[in-house]
Parts: sequence; C-alpha cells; structure tokens
Amino acid sequence: MILVFVLALVVVLSVAGAAGVLAFLGRRTQAGVRTPGQRFADWLTRDQRRPYGPDTDRVAAELSILTRRYDKLV
Repeated sequence: MILVFVLALVVVLSVAGAAGVLAFLGRRTQAGVRTPGQRFADWLTRDQRRPYGPDTDRVAAELSILTRRYDKLV
C-alpha cells in the first residue's frame, strides 16, 4: 500500500515538474524577445561557422535588394 502511494506521489511530482518546466520555457514575452526555450534551441542548433543563424545569407541578399531599390528612389 505504501509503495503504491510513493509511486503515485512520484508520478504526480514528475508531471507537475514537467508542466512547470514547459510553462517556463514557453512563457509569453514582449514582441521581439525570445523565450528561454527559443534561446536554448538557438544555442543547441547554432552552426558555429554562421553565428547569426542559418538565414544570414538570405537576409543579407534581401537587404541588398532593398537598399538598391531605395537608392533608385532617392
């Protein structure tokens, strides 16, 4: 009987702990601010040769196009 109670307590505490961790990692933040979970995922998946992320080249190309378009307008 005591063993069942201890196992039930362990299960309840594990579920509560997992829910707490998920709530912390996925909580809402201000616009433009990453959540702790996003920061961890970025750190975990970051390619050290490209410190600004996988889209660096694409973003640089788009900014180049926008800059050329703006220069034509001015």
